[in-house]
Amino acid sequence: MRAHDILRQTTNLSRVQQWRLNAKDTVQYRFLLGTQNSFSTSATAFSTDRSNTIGFIGLGAMGNHMFNNLVSRYRNPESGNEVGFALYDVNQAAVDKIIKYHDSEHPNVPLTSCSSPYDVAQKASTIISMVPTGKHVQDVYVGQGKSVLSALKDISQDQRAETLCIDQSTIEQSISKSVALQLRQIGADLVDAPVSGGVIGAEKGTLAIMVGGSKTSYDRSVPVLQSMARKVTYCGDLGAGLAAKISNNLLLGITMLGLRLGVDPQVLADIINSSTGRCWSSEINHPVPEVKVGDSSPPAHRNYEGGFVTKLAHKDLALAISAAEEANVPLAVGRCVEETYRPLARSKEFGDRDFSVIYEALDSLARRQ
Repeated sequence: MRAHDILRQTTNLSRVQQWRLNAKDTVQYRFLLGTQNSFSTSATAFSTDRSNTIGFIGLGAMGNHMFNNLVSRYRNPESGNEVGFALYDVNQAAVDKIIKYHDSEHPNVPLTSCSSPYDVAQKASTIISMVPTGKHVQDVYVGQGKSVLSALKDISQDQRAETLCIDQSTIEQSISKSVALQLRQIGADLVDAPVSGGVIGAEKGTLAIMVGGSKTSYDRSVPVLQSMARKVTYCGDLGAGLAAKISNNLLLGITMLGLRLGVDPQVLADIINSSTGRCWSSEINHPVPEVKVGDSSPPAHRNYEGGFVTKLAHKDLALAISAAEEANVPLAVGRCVEETYRPLARSKEFGDRDFSVIYEALDSLARRQ
């Protein structure tokens, strides 16, 4: 059945309904139908205005939970209404899964699956990205082909000016700044807004988000970011959010490495959590499987599955070491931690498990000696 045939059948409907069409029997499109005067008859049309649409790129272990909270909590600060969302991930199955979930949980929220970052930028004035590395960020925003930058060049100057990109990836400051400056040159803007809190924080919507960029763009980003976070902090100009994040993760890596002390793990955990050493890795993400701290259920209780994977933790440590070298700041302990994580990040046994698996690796090494 063609789109215009469906429109004829739905002109008397007073509420939004969802339909799925097969275009040329190969591609499915999800779009909304309402009154006859409100929607295009094009099967590929996305009905929500670009200015009232948020794009989300990267629906992995962190991104999918962050997006779920965004849909559940965010409302347009001016109208109080729900907004539409344009989604993209290199793994189409991740997009399909999340759209299917929200079809049931939030049936009146417009969602569309996009074919590329270019497609997202055509549809959305606010674009969030959560991807693994600096290379991925470059590909998304300024890469050859279907990038955000390419899309911005194909729209009006007014639409460029209303475009805000929020990159929540943890990457090199130099790459983030370069991407932001290229977007600024054509009238758009980008803030770096990395997160802390891991998969658990992403799922519960209790992340800490550190933002770097212009104060104007930060102010605009806050309502969006607050829907995913416990706290959003302005850290300064471009790259400042990343500086705060990699400094935090350096301390976190050192903390994990320092927990192998020979004291009974549960006793040590209780002491640390009632003393000045209390921290996230001792209270929420404790690395010892036998230790129980309150109601927390860390990855260590699940064979270190479902957390912040070791290879990404090592990436952040390497970023911290690199930033320290550029600033001529000695990091003797930090370098030791990075060197310890490096072989784990590259191994099949540890690389894709939560970074607290370093306890298991060190425990195994100690038992062999």
